[in-house]
Amino acid sequence: MLDDPVSSFDKNKKFAILHELFQGKASPRGRTTLMLTHDIEPAIDVIKSTKDVFQGAQPSASFLSSRGGVVKEVPIAREDIQTFAKVCRANIATLQDQILKAIYLRCDYELRDEVGLESNLLASLFKGRAVPTLQTATENRNMPPEEKQAAEASIQAEHMPGFNYDALVSEVNDVNAIRAKFLATDVGYEKIQLFRIFNIDHDDDVIRKFINESYHIENEYVMQLNLHKFESIPEYVSCACCLQPKQRHRRQKRCQVSTSRSRSAKREDKYRCPCLERRRQ
Repeated sequence: MLDDPVSSFDKNKKFAILHELFQGKASPRGRTTLMLTHDIEPAIDVIKSTKDVFQGAQPSASFLSSRGGVVKEVPIAREDIQTFAKVCRANIATLQDQILKAIYLRCDYELRDEVGLESNLLASLFKGRAVPTLQTATENRNMPPEEKQAAEASIQAEHMPGFNYDALVSEVNDVNAIRAKFLATDVGYEKIQLFRIFNIDHDDDVIRKFINESYHIENEYVMQLNLHKFESIPEYVSCACCLQPKQRHRRQKRCQVSTSRSRSAKREDKYRCPCLERRRQ
């Protein structure tokens, strides 16, 4: 068993270590070797990009995640390793919920560096603006009806036939509707995007940084796994988004969560994450 032997190395060194471990003179030939790592690159190398080099070792890869104290193993196949653009488009095509589809569509526009009417319409949607705005390097103004209609028509024709801005913005501004979506999904990435729609700042700097960075495309890998299938968001992050009794929703007077509990009851919150309770049931 190898415990993360490629950590703290750059891309080329990682591959060199991987090659020496499994193809070098001192490699454990004829033995089953289990290598654990937080790094997706070794899986990309042995399963997809340079799989022929490691063919003799008969490699396989799995993704491990822990939720509610239960460790889940999901095999990683070659087709599971995709560009993030393909991940977004696959989820847009298969998901039923229009808000979740729009979340992945916004990422897709950002990946393509498209900052036109469509991406501005989606940005306005997630900010809950009844009147969408157009923000560029040179202007910041409301969209007139004809621009809004043109953006809607483009999104409907290319990606989401059922896209209706007015209906979705009403849903975004409904705290209970977003909370219901948050509790309905088991996908950590979708949970923190839905949490962000609440437009509240988390009181933990680490969690807040994680949430903000997940919103924008800041991934150094060209290839990665589908966030909807492989649970890459740490459980403590998605659970921390559930446990915000003191926060106020900026579009309504108060989040509908009691703030009158005792200090000891608040400490027990971490054991009563609604998501974990639902899984146990």
